[in-house]
Parts: sequence; C-alpha cells; structure tokens
Amino acid sequence: MSLKATFAAVLKAMRATRGISQKTLAEVSSRTYISKLERGQCCPTLEMVTALSEALNVSPLTLIAITLGAQSGQPIENLVSRIEQEAEELKRSGVLKQLQIPSVEEPAPTQRRSQPRTINSTGSIQQTELCFAD
Repeated sequence: MSLKATFAAVLKAMRATRGISQKTLAEVSSRTYISKLERGQCCPTLEMVTALSEALNVSPLTLIAITLGAQSGQPIENLVSRIEQEAEELKRSGVLKQLQIPSVEEPAPTQRRSQPRTINSTGSIQQTELCFAD
C-alpha cells in the first residue's frame, strides 16, 4: 500500500473511531478535500497534517507515526525508539542546538510572562485576564 493510501486509511479510521464526521473535520478545510484525503486522491501538506491532528486531538507526530507504523507494520514503540535515537545523534552533532531546539536536559529559555490577573466582576464570578507580551 502506498504512503498516500495508508494515510487515507489512518485518517478515516481515526476520524471514525473518534466519532467525528467529515463535515466536522472539514472545519480545517473543505469537505471535498477531506474526502479526497480519505480516498487517497491527494497528499496533505505539513500545515494540513498539523490542522488535521489538532482536529483529531493528537500531535502531528502521532498522526505521522501511526501512518508509518500502518504502512511498515512496525510497532509504534519501535518508531518512537528510532526517533529518540536519531534525536540524540542530532543533539550530539549540534543540529538541535543550531536550530535552538532544547533537549530534555536543557530546558527551553524562559521568557518573561505576565501573571494572570483576577478581575472581580459582579457576584461571585471571577474572570482571569491573560496578558501576552509582544
């Protein structure tokens, strides 16, 4: 089975098992496009994989890993292990540092963030205002 056909099967299965209709999933694109993806008639862009994964409530990496696992017959755990090994190799070679991708041992650089402020409104209802820095 081709990668395109495998992605189609995975997308359709994940959508169906989560009880999501094509119409609902079409909020990230058109229903026609979702139908074409599920029939293996077109390939999604990385942006579309990200949007679809959000609608399916999984990470894009999970959606891709499930697709690769379904195509290759490899257990997902093997694919994840390979990702970890390759990420470690890329870390040692300096690629992750060059791309400013933190590793587990190196926490992401902290940015100064405003603390949420509680605003009292009428009655006992309280709202939290989130302040985002530029």
